[in-house]
Amino acid sequence: MSGWDLPERLFRIEAGLRELAARGSPPSREELDGWSAEVVDAATKSARGLFGELEEVYEALHEVSWALGTIRDALHDQRLTVQERVKALEHADQILDKIEERVRRVAGRGCRWGKQLGEARLRYTLLLNDLAACVHVLAQHLLEKGPERVEGRCAIARDAEPEAVEACRAWDETVSALHQRRMYEGNDYAELKGFVVDGKVQLRVGSAAGHLAEIDVKKGIVRYYDTDVPVNNVMGRLMVEYAGGRCRWYDPEEGGGVEKPSLVCKVRDAKKAAKVLAFATSMDYRIGDRMAEIIERMEEECIEDRLADHFGISPEEVEEWRRGRRGGQ
Repeated sequence: MSGWDLPERLFRIEAGLRELAARGSPPSREELDGWSAEVVDAATKSARGLFGELEEVYEALHEVSWALGTIRDALHDQRLTVQERVKALEHADQILDKIEERVRRVAGRGCRWGKQLGEARLRYTLLLNDLAACVHVLAQHLLEKGPERVEGRCAIARDAEPEAVEACRAWDETVSALHQRRMYEGNDYAELKGFVVDGKVQLRVGSAAGHLAEIDVKKGIVRYYDTDVPVNNVMGRLMVEYAGGRCRWYDPEEGGGVEKPSLVCKVRDAKKAAKVLAFATSMDYRIGDRMAEIIERMEEECIEDRLADHFGISPEEVEEWRRGRRGGQ
């Protein structure tokens, strides 16, 4: 799933919401929760952190989910009085206004029809139809904005600059090479996507929501988002050593990796920086495996030293035996 796959999924969500509105009987709690979860999943997998415009889409979709939850409460929460149910529908209406504001910023036009109907707009059927209409406008806009072409894992917009395209290609080629060497977890590898717009390359570098990176080729700036401190440390060192970077780390406790990048580097070579970013994927697993191997070896050698001491074996004899066990290394 990538930002460019999002329109098709949004059209399916739109159809589902319109079906609920047209049925003639209130949708069940489970149906509303199901579509709410579908919207959140689409937002998280497709839109989070990807370009300013898709970030607006991400927020709008979460507000759609919020509105669906509010409609669910109005229809099914038995603890609510009639007045409280009306207030819940009014709250959903207010959320829809916020959604429409975001849609206008993204697509340049509104999406609500029921708003002109006065109090009648608070009927759950009209609220659902307005939600569907807003989802449709977002989907249509994203479909029209789609990439000019796709090369490997890189979706390339019409205004993409050649240097940015080359950087994405370098990342894609490195990803393929590392995948052949079985360096990636399967779920991480499946999510890898690149997006090239203007002079920027944005990369989804793992399966976790928000595991992203951006290369501003014009400015030579790399921004990396990850809350894993050991991985951030390794990525920073690689940027310095391989891409000629000067880096600054941001602590996750201060919002690094979520609210802002965990690593920002000024690099001399954007293509080399892109190659480095290919190593970010599944690095936490590789570090974990390596640490487990080191710890296991340390434990073995500790036991060996104790046995050697107990039986009076010299350190030289122990080391010679270890070299033999490792194949003479």
